[in-house]
Amino acid sequence: MYGPFPAVKQFPSIAPDSFELMPAFLHEANYYHNKVVYQPWNKANFSECVKLVFDKWRQLKQEIQLFVKERDSNRLQQGLTIGVEYFLECLYWVNEKPVTFKNGLVDPSLEVKPFNLEDRLQFILKRLNGYHSFKQLDELYKELEKQFAIKLVRLKRSN
Repeated sequence: MYGPFPAVKQFPSIAPDSFELMPAFLHEANYYHNKVVYQPWNKANFSECVKLVFDKWRQLKQEIQLFVKERDSNRLQQGLTIGVEYFLECLYWVNEKPVTFKNGLVDPSLEVKPFNLEDRLQFILKRLNGYHSFKQLDELYKELEKQFAIKLVRLKRSN
């Protein structure tokens, strides 16, 4: 299992035309180390990549629901950690930016983001093995997906 932040500077390289969802932040790690890399946050790529992240969340959500039902707090924590990683990638990519943590988890310059995001993320991160954190993360995904759909409609209208 991997964490939300790379602990070492050794990470797998990826082909410039390849999209990889795991480990989290792989595209950004390569990008910030000046490697030519597929950029899921670019205008040409972000729509497809964000949709893939939402699909991955729906799959992961089903697994997490089983962990909740079985009261398996360790696997719930692992699942929620991955879910938060996906969410942060998705959040930045919807805003057509690579993930960066220079200004904390959520860059204040992000235009598209769920209401009260910072407080809600802090709640989730403090209780990564709790049912309420799972429900809160699911709501964040739903809100971001709605805002993403609105953004796509606006982009189509402007073209």
